[in-house]
Amino acid sequence: MTIQSDDTGVGRRILLSLGVGMIALGGVLGFVVGANGGGEFNAIKPFGLLTVPISPGAMTLYGMVVITVAIGTLYGLVSVASRYD
Repeated sequence: MTIQSDDTGVGRRILLSLGVGMIALGGVLGFVVGANGGGEFNAIKPFGLLTVPISPGAMTLYGMVVITVAIGTLYGLVSVASRYD
């Protein structure tokens, strides 16, 4: 017996909402770090790849990009793993 539900995709919408919230939180935290940082250092060089100036705008963007990549990777891995379950 199968159970029909009108709530298909609710889990995806919840995860998408959480992901957007975490990206926004990463931006807020980046802004706080950028606004309060920069006393001794003018820029950071994460993994030696690029130089990010310590300013509110740059740190906001950096925080949002890092969280987006991390959550996107995690969601991608979960999506691949769910195909084999």
